[in-house]
Amino acid sequence: MPTKISLGAPWQERSTAKKNSVFDGVPFQFIHSVLEFRDDDASSVLDVPSRFLSLEELSITALNAVGIVRVIASKKYTCVQVLDAFTHRAAIAHRLLNCCLEFRYDAAHAEAERLDRHYEETGKLVGPLHGLPISVKDQCRIIGTETTCGFVANVGVVDTENSVLVDILMRAGAVIFVKTNLSIGCSWGETINNVIGHTSNPFNRSFSCGGSSGGVGALLGIHGSPMGVGSDLGGSIRSPSAYQGLWGLRPSTGRIPYYKMLNSMEGNEIVESVVGPMSHSPESLELFVRTVVDSQPWLHDPKCHPLPWREHEFQKITAGGRKLRIGVMSWDGCVLPQPPVVSKLEAAGHEVVPWKVDQTKALALLTRALTCDGRGDHDRTIARSGEPDLNLFFRSSQSPDTLLENWALAMERNDFRASVLEQWNATADENGVPIDVYLTPVNPSVCPKHGDYKRVRYLGYTGTVNCLDFTACTVPVTFVDEETDLADAEDGKHDARGDEIPEPQSDLDRAIRENYRPEIYGGLPVTLQRKS
Repeated sequence: MPTKISLGAPWQERSTAKKNSVFDGVPFQFIHSVLEFRDDDASSVLDVPSRFLSLEELSITALNAVGIVRVIASKKYTCVQVLDAFTHRAAIAHRLLNCCLEFRYDAAHAEAERLDRHYEETGKLVGPLHGLPISVKDQCRIIGTETTCGFVANVGVVDTENSVLVDILMRAGAVIFVKTNLSIGCSWGETINNVIGHTSNPFNRSFSCGGSSGGVGALLGIHGSPMGVGSDLGGSIRSPSAYQGLWGLRPSTGRIPYYKMLNSMEGNEIVESVVGPMSHSPESLELFVRTVVDSQPWLHDPKCHPLPWREHEFQKITAGGRKLRIGVMSWDGCVLPQPPVVSKLEAAGHEVVPWKVDQTKALALLTRALTCDGRGDHDRTIARSGEPDLNLFFRSSQSPDTLLENWALAMERNDFRASVLEQWNATADENGVPIDVYLTPVNPSVCPKHGDYKRVRYLGYTGTVNCLDFTACTVPVTFVDEETDLADAEDGKHDARGDEIPEPQSDLDRAIRENYRPEIYGGLPVTLQRKS
């Protein structure tokens, strides 16, 4: 429900009004039981929802997206029952993690009732997402809601149209029930803004949930939503997915429609933001992408490629028709991943090919692309409300690029992409087959604590994908075991097993290595990313 406040009010009043309006329209029975919950312990809150949910609600919210569509189709549960269960759990999640910006319960409930009536009267599902509750990052415009993009200036501005993706999901039967928190301007790997503040990780609230799609990640991590929509400019889908142990897909540009979503630096196409799904299983990601592609989004978004779902290509890989050739980059020579990440880089049953990309070059190009306006768009937006600068986003020491400089940067990016394509082709075996994908860590650290992100921030492993415009998917592997995933030896030259490790390549590399403490990181997710 939109915030009731004057657009000319001081930013503090607009922020307070937004915080107070998050639960507007949510039934009291979903929020009263947790309103008095107090727990100063910063450890895991994953089990807290079980104190307040019924057995039916626990059963429903334990299902992944594919399972939910199936139980609705089997008439075990109605769309309204499913919506209410996830609304209740999401309300608890917000109390614990500060992860939601706006519930649209009244509208979502009406949509769920309509879906139930349609199924009862016709015996047919509206579409492949019939009744599936979906949470969306607060970039997705939905009629009657606010879309802040993390800026106080947008609080009180009510959407009068939907993003193209929102229309597609709703036509397929999805029930979009909540908008989630994000970093200011979608420009940081930690979810914090002046609108409602910081979002935390459900595995340990003293740790980051990632960003900028951290609200999506935190909500899914505590199973307050079965499917979420995030966006990714430098790792904003993959880092939150990694920090919460989720499957998250960063598609290449033009695959999932971005049209009419709100973003910072709109029109900058050197390195483009993309939108993609986050969920609890690869089958759920497939359901989302297949549904969107089958809707022919290129008819509504001029930047979407007219490329249909290719079932034969999908089956060729998933049915195990041939072994895969997998490139593995255990580290990039710049920042060494912490022990739990390195120990999981294995590709059993497939051919492994050594692989390395010049991530230093990629990161330099990405940074220049993100600062080419001298931070002008970000600064003019915060000036509209008078909100304070959180000093998170890149600071450019130069004036905005001229048009000619911007063109030159685009050509340099193209040359880099071409060089990596040649490198990829050079991996071909005797049959002329190059690598299918390559694996890397998502980040060199498992997950930073609140306040540590600036000190241990490194975008090389995620940002390279954006610079190259590859598709990448996070793959949850395990959790940190403090008994086996030990810190490096005190001499800094050997790992816990006594094997020699390379010298730190920079102060950042040294800081990330020294930051790892197994007794602190124990229980946090470990995730890889697959790129193609």
